[in-house]
Amino acid sequence: MKKYFSILLVAIVFISVPASAQTAAGNVTSKESLKSFVMGAKTRLDNVSSVSGLFTALREFRNDPKWKNGSIYLFIMQPPSGPEDGEIVVFNANNSDLEGTTLHVIDKDGKDIGHEIDKAVYKGNGFLEYNWDDPSISGDEVSEEGKAPGTSRKIVFAVNVKLFGEDFVLGSGFYPDPPPSSSQKKG
Repeated sequence: MKKYFSILLVAIVFISVPASAQTAAGNVTSKESLKSFVMGAKTRLDNVSSVSGLFTALREFRNDPKWKNGSIYLFIMQPPSGPEDGEIVVFNANNSDLEGTTLHVIDKDGKDIGHEIDKAVYKGNGFLEYNWDDPSISGDEVSEEGKAPGTSRKIVFAVNVKLFGEDFVLGSGFYPDPPPSSSQKKG
């Protein structure tokens, strides 16, 4: 009887929570949908058991519209090894030039973004807000050394994920403010 109950319970869970329940990148418009999106990506990574499987997942994150759409994309960072260190960008689906760099930048409001992400994941609820370059807007870029690359307000959700026994931070964000007039949109 226990065996049949277990099978029934698993069937109910699969029926009541369809695979489509995970929010796709193009549908991220709120904190709730952002969290669903990131948690879907975490589930995808939790199922990785080989290096080739990880590369397949990262390729999906970079190229599949389910995982990357406009200014909604995933990032993976390695937590800092010390209080003076920044997080190392392991993966950024929007800008591969950031990969391998240390995220030790300050936004226009004085927030150290790498440390803010770390605090949100390990000491908070996973949500944080900072300023960053919105890929769809011209004129919000900052190219000053040590500064965040943009001035657009971004809401981020990030979680801890283990890959091959090591801790990493997986996250994404969206820009909640309405885009400016079409003359300021990036082409």
